[in-house]
Amino acid sequence: MPEMPKAAPLPDRPPLHLKGGYLAIASPDSISEAGFSIPAVRGIRDIRPNSTIVVVANHETAPLWRKVDAVNLVIEHSPSDSARKIGKLLKAADIPFDSSIAWEDCSAAQAFAKIGIKDRLGYPAGKLARFLTDPVKVEREAGPIEHRVKHYLLFVEKLGAEPFQAAYFTHPSRPPAPEKPILAISPGSDYGPAAEWLLDRFQALAEELSGTFDLAIVPHPDRPGPASALAKSLGKQITSIEGAELIDFLATCHGLIASDGSIPHLASFVGTPSLVFFGPNEPEWRRPLGKIHRVIREHVPCSGCLLNKCPLDHRCMKEITVGQALAEARSLFGEVVS
Repeated sequence: MPEMPKAAPLPDRPPLHLKGGYLAIASPDSISEAGFSIPAVRGIRDIRPNSTIVVVANHETAPLWRKVDAVNLVIEHSPSDSARKIGKLLKAADIPFDSSIAWEDCSAAQAFAKIGIKDRLGYPAGKLARFLTDPVKVEREAGPIEHRVKHYLLFVEKLGAEPFQAAYFTHPSRPPAPEKPILAISPGSDYGPAAEWLLDRFQALAEELSGTFDLAIVPHPDRPGPASALAKSLGKQITSIEGAELIDFLATCHGLIASDGSIPHLASFVGTPSLVFFGPNEPEWRRPLGKIHRVIREHVPCSGCLLNKCPLDHRCMKEITVGQALAEARSLFGEVVS
């Protein structure tokens, strides 16, 4: 394995907060990572108040970024687009970018180098290092698991921001709530079947809550099967929406009950409390942002495997009972739950 390039010190140049100009930011490719990076982008806005911030994002994450007040413009591309194609999109936008930020190796980060953006900042990890002019290295000490949001916040701290501010974690204004509260239920997960709580238990939990809530069964666009099956068992139609429409709908909901996946992170962004079942994933690492959310997880010997499919007996999810989930729902959603 080739040796990873060593991070060069930042050049002696004007601090970012003294610059105006145009800044391109490559969104992380997944919805969850994009959500974790939003507080950092708000921090960047604070140190570049006069900049035009342009986020380059794929079709999945672009609707989220269009709702972030710190962002001036979103340039959207297909997840399969090459660096060359993204570079053409950037040139067509006719924006004189003076700097860029990329946190992961992706086609957008490569495009920033191809079109000749002068100052290209990012973590010097793996292949991304070759596309950077200004590697930003953050020294991390070994210790307990830290939430992914710190991966982004420590980056902007290195640039001069004070990252751990409550204002960076605020959600957009919420629309008026409907007369009968909506409870969204999303049993599927784009992280694979290992991340999904058992379907018959979702059904039993939904039946317990159906008298109090208007239930909305929400499929994940990449894995709609579990939601379709749950809706059929309850005699309901699925709420088949995605993108900006899904984000807006989640903002009208009183709460969300879901398997670990992307949809709880969209709910977190709009300030909708979520009850999330965790199995293979580590909640301390990737739980939805905010104290209004609740995680149910039974720690078993193989916890933290991060596998999409369970090679054993799915014990991490089987040990979570309907009774546990109902008690947590009553606690999280308050007096609305009878």
